[in-house]
Formats: sequence, structure tokens, C-alpha cells
Amino acid sequence: MHRRTLLAASLAPPALASSALAQSDPVRLVVAFPPGAANDAIARLLADAAGRSGIGAAVIENRAGAAGNIAAAFVARARPDGRTLLTTLDATFTVNPHVYPSLGFDPAALEPVALLGQFPLALLAHPQAGITDLAGFIAAARARSLLYATAGAGSPGHLAMEALRLRLGLAPDRLEQVPMRGNAQAVAELVAGRVPVGILAIGGGPQFIREGLVRAIATSGTLRDPALPDVPTLAESGLPGFDIRFAFGLWAPRGTPEAAKAPWLTLAREVFASQAARITVLGVVPEAGDAAALSGWIATQSPRWAEVAREARMRVE
Repeated sequence: MHRRTLLAASLAPPALASSALAQSDPVRLVVAFPPGAANDAIARLLADAAGRSGIGAAVIENRAGAAGNIAAAFVARARPDGRTLLTTLDATFTVNPHVYPSLGFDPAALEPVALLGQFPLALLAHPQAGITDLAGFIAAARARSLLYATAGAGSPGHLAMEALRLRLGLAPDRLEQVPMRGNAQAVAELVAGRVPVGILAIGGGPQFIREGLVRAIATSGTLRDPALPDVPTLAESGLPGFDIRFAFGLWAPRGTPEAAKAPWLTLAREVFASQAARITVLGVVPEAGDAAALSGWIATQSPRWAEVAREARMRVE
């Protein structure tokens, strides 16, 4: 027995050393958007807090492109050991399957960990467009084809504007998308007046609204956005029941142990409670939910966007 015990001990160190090395490596938070986006900012708050918690060091890895498909495909192929996680917009799972002929990954290869807040969009107009309210927006779109800025084909702004167009009964040629490389660029084009309107994530928009560089017409959620308390919702402006919101979430490769996922939900709730003011400035409602909440959100939103994509004939090649 003594010899067998010594033999087992002599064989154990390499395996233990390998395990210790893996745990000493930073956790990778793969973000599906470029630096500066709201999703990126929230991920950095999580990574910073993780370094001070029992989770340990975490690094951000931005893999933007294809509306989240690139980042999702990367994480879907990662080992399910809790060392690689994905944070992206719900649209990667609720919209992309309906508008992309090929995602490049199997959504079932990723499992929800936490819901990281939800947010509405804001219908914005450059002051020179002469649009001050929803009625003016509708009149302008009926009088001429309006160009509108988005963060890219299949982005929340693209989807929301198509949903708004369908609700208003406007012909497809009344609103023409001008896709940009991200929300920040779309806001910049709108501020510069190169594109007259857009329905965009609020993010860095409030400062431009306060300075009068952009006019906020309405927001898309059920309640007025705390970042823009004086701006009415589209429902208040004459579209009862209109409600478009998106959410951020955290996912792990399928098969990741529960023990590796659970600390992230606890951390997310702590961060959203302690950093509520900073998250609100990003235009995001600072509420974190569990895996069931994220799964429920996906299940509710996916059929809705499937219908919009079908009616609007949206397809991203």
C-alpha cells in the first residue's frame, strides 16, 4: 500500500500542475462589439470586478463583426471549462438566425449564464431635418425617401426602424438604411448632418442631445428612459403598445460546469448594483438576471424578430 501510494503521488504532480496553470490564466471575456460600445463598457466593469473577486483575473477580447456571429462562433468552439465566455447582444440569438443564411455556429452550442441589462433605442433627427415629433417624422417619410443611420445591417437600429416602418404602414422605399461600422459612427454621421435620422442605442447620445446637435423625437421602450427623462416614448407619441428593447447577455460554451458559471451571476448582480449610475449613462437599465431570465428573453424576442424579418424581407449576406 505504501509503495502504491508513493507511486500515485509521483504521478500526480504533472496533472495538478497543468490544472493550476489553467486556473492561473486569465478568463477571457469575448465581446462581440468594438471598444467603446455599451456592451464593451459593461464587460470591462465585470472584468475589473472579477480581478478583485474569487473569479480572478479576466481580460477583454473584442471580436466584432457579423452582428455577433464571429464572437459567438469563437466561444462556441472553446473548451467548456469556464475560462472563455461570450458577452453579446440578444440579437445574436433572436435575430441572426432569421436574417443570416449561415451563422457560422450552432446557437445550442452556447448556454446562458446571465442577463446583463436591457435598453431601448431613441429615434433621433438632425436639427436641419426639421423633424420635431413623430408626426413630423411620418410626414417627412411620406413626402420623400428618408435616409437613416444604423450601426450596421441587422443591428438594433435597422430592426427597430423596419418594425416602426411596418407599424406605420410606410412603403419600403420611404426609409433607406445607411449602415455604419457600429453605433458610435452612426451617431457621428447623424451629428454631422450627413444622415438626417436614425433610431439608435442611446449610449453616448445624451450629450449631443443636451447640446442641441441632435434632436430626440421619442424612445422605443415601455417607459421613458432615465437618460432622457424629458423625451416621450413612441407609445406616448401615438403608437400604443409599441415596445422595442434589446438586452445584453453572458454565455458559456455548452457543458460548462455550473460551479464555473454561478460566480459570474453573483458578480454581475454586484456590479449592476454598485455601478448603476455608470450603467444608466450607457442607456442600459441596470438590472442583472439569471440564466432563466436570459433564456426567457430569447424565447420571447425570437418569434417577434422572425416575423419582422419575414415581413420586411430582411436578409444579410
